[in-house]
Amino acid sequence: MNRPIPAQLSTAELTAEAADLVRAAGLAAQPGGAPGLIHPTDAAAAVNALAGLTARLPDLLDQVGTFLSGEQATGRIGTPLAEDFDGVRLARDAREHLYEAGRTAALLAESLAAAATALAPLGQTRTAGGPTTPHV
Repeated sequence: MNRPIPAQLSTAELTAEAADLVRAAGLAAQPGGAPGLIHPTDAAAAVNALAGLTARLPDLLDQVGTFLSGEQATGRIGTPLAEDFDGVRLARDAREHLYEAGRTAALLAESLAAAATALAPLGQTRTAGGPTTPHV
């Protein structure tokens, strides 16, 4: 399923939509969720898609951190909104957390890719001495 991406949506809007879709997928996967997981190949496909999704997270997190660095360098972060506001520290802390999140996302992506590889033959059964046939 490769729907066209609306060009007018911002990064924040796109990531919010992605989060909503992942939430909806989680709800559908629960017992009684519709249409849910119908066939073992659905589980394999879902894990494969999640592997692809998480593999893209480190780059996105890095881009957000880079954006924050640029905003700080141009002075758009650090304007005091209150006496105790330290935008520079907040941006630095956020970048550190984004870096760690990127590392964690990369590990998650690796684990999901391994699970997707393990599940790839799911849905295939072997008949005695015969060819591999799809599980029904």
